[in-house]
Amino acid sequence: MAASWTGLPVPDVIVDAAAVEEGKPSPMPYLRAAARLGAEPGHCLVIEDAPSGVRSGLRAGMTVWGVNAPDPVEGVHRHFPSLREAAPHILARVSDPEGTAAV
Repeated sequence: MAASWTGLPVPDVIVDAAAVEEGKPSPMPYLRAAARLGAEPGHCLVIEDAPSGVRSGLRAGMTVWGVNAPDPVEGVHRHFPSLREAAPHILARVSDPEGTAAV
């Protein structure tokens, strides 16, 4: 299944606040998601729109791309003003056999 307007896949794993003891900006939500996916954190791509989420992903040792913000959050690896602009880059990344992404 894909999000209709972006073509991005719907994630198989969802980790919400109820699934972890510490929420963002703790790395725990992203580390839990990586564990559930069977992925190494260094091979994961985080797509975030909030500063606390960016910090969470960075603290988890993941590549972090910021979206839907006029200015990049400090430390983010790439920045896109909108998800629509990020979508082709995300799709290219998740097609790479060396990386794992949960959108």
